[in-house]
Amino acid sequence: MAQNLPVEEFLLEKLELETIQNALNKNLTKFFEKVSVSISDCPNLTQEPYNLATEGIGGEGSVLLDIGGPPYLIPLVNREKVYDLAKLIPEHVGKEDFPDGWYACGAGAGPWPSFNSNCEMVINLKLDKDGTCLTNKSKVALTSSGNEDDLTVKQLGKDESRCALLANLLVSGGKGKILEVKCTRRIDKSKSFTAAVRQALKEEFGEEKPVALGGLFIVKLSDTKIHVMRDFSSTPLESEDDVNNWLKFFHIKPPMLFQSVLVSSDPGLDLRIEHAHGWNLNGERSEAGHYHYDDMPDTVEYHGIYAIANKIIRIDRPQESHQLGRD
Repeated sequence: MAQNLPVEEFLLEKLELETIQNALNKNLTKFFEKVSVSISDCPNLTQEPYNLATEGIGGEGSVLLDIGGPPYLIPLVNREKVYDLAKLIPEHVGKEDFPDGWYACGAGAGPWPSFNSNCEMVINLKLDKDGTCLTNKSKVALTSSGNEDDLTVKQLGKDESRCALLANLLVSGGKGKILEVKCTRRIDKSKSFTAAVRQALKEEFGEEKPVALGGLFIVKLSDTKIHVMRDFSSTPLESEDDVNNWLKFFHIKPPMLFQSVLVSSDPGLDLRIEHAHGWNLNGERSEAGHYHYDDMPDTVEYHGIYAIANKIIRIDRPQESHQLGRD
């Protein structure tokens, strides 16, 4: 278990929801035929179709956590990098803005010691004010066999609050106002939904004023390309081709729900500027993994629910870094 971790913090400029709403309404039209961004009360996320571990996000004090990073996985794994979110979050996020506990959602690598395998993790965890796991709806996706159709999804146990190697999270303290982002028919074929949102923010606020969002989005009326990591590679992954040959790719029928974290620009913390993991809602087969893009831009519909973070906390930044494996 990783201990005595280096921690860096970056305070984000406070922006009103209306300011970000206007920027997205203006700039997302370069990427989608139809765009509607509104400010709403967060819906009850414990109910269908979400079934998450908290009633809502958007309360005061939301924080983005970036833990570890791809250099702990690529070119070869560092198995010592295992993190307990139930300990890290209370210690490093703190209790001042979170008197009733913490809700964490996002994407990471799963706790390999629990499954004796590398795996993708969809993080969805509610912690009490003392760090006890109240609700754990986190999932992992594994594909350890040589069968290219092999995809297994498992629910984590209530008290399994660990991740490994890397994680990107929104930590929220309660329910409040959120940005509701609806986009239909992707006209820029080079940009995924999350890349389009990031670019729309960056065009408005520039490289020097990062904007960080976290929450979820649902993909409708289109298959979604995802990947799932195989078990750890025994040979070094030295290029993007090596990484892509190691990953397994799937095309999943709609709808899919993704936990999503994104930052419009990196303020010098070696961040993973976007990361989304999710699972299917169609009921045909349990499927989950890492979001790449929709397969059917002419029909796709996205429905996003995002909170604004006021701080980025960078934990255990790799001393030696690279850009492999960040797609």
